[in-house]
Amino acid sequence: MKALLSRMQPAARRIDKVMATIGRMAAWLVLAACLLSICNALMRYGLHFAQPLLLDLPMLLFAVIVLCGAPRALAENSHIRVDILFRALSPRRRALVDIFGAVVFLIPLCVVMIVVGLPFFLDSWRLGEGAMTPGGLPQWPGKALVPLAFALLLMQALSELVKAAALALGLEPAAQPAAAMPNDDATASLRSSGAP
Repeated sequence: MKALLSRMQPAARRIDKVMATIGRMAAWLVLAACLLSICNALMRYGLHFAQPLLLDLPMLLFAVIVLCGAPRALAENSHIRVDILFRALSPRRRALVDIFGAVVFLIPLCVVMIVVGLPFFLDSWRLGEGAMTPGGLPQWPGKALVPLAFALLLMQALSELVKAAALALGLEPAAQPAAAMPNDDATASLRSSGAP
């Protein structure tokens, strides 16, 4: 088991790097969505011109931001967690709780969402499902995000499972406690804000 985990750890680190890149790209889409919304408002109310395609695009960008940012949130442990009891556990026991959560809840959820979401997207794509509003975005790109985003989340969940198992078996050192980490105010505020 330890030999297998040792071989899987480099793959987990590569997954982390890929997901960090995707997360940074998703974070930059926040700026794109805001600028697009401003342009839409200026054109609509200033020039009395509205393009349905441009009105639908910020909503699609928001979906990309949320769904493709989820793996990065999981990797950074910045997702919502009820950690009243979790904080008091030793690093090894935290790893065991993470393993349980990944195996029982997260990985099955990702698999179900991929299995259910893929036909949902393929049917929409095959039918050429149009926009809800005339001239707007077709619906299949938004539906494609569901299986894609959960496939990315599944990859990150597997990476987290490998890291937690390595920690539980003593192959990976426990993370430094917060008190031992350098306390840089700017870094702490950026980390808590979720900035890239």
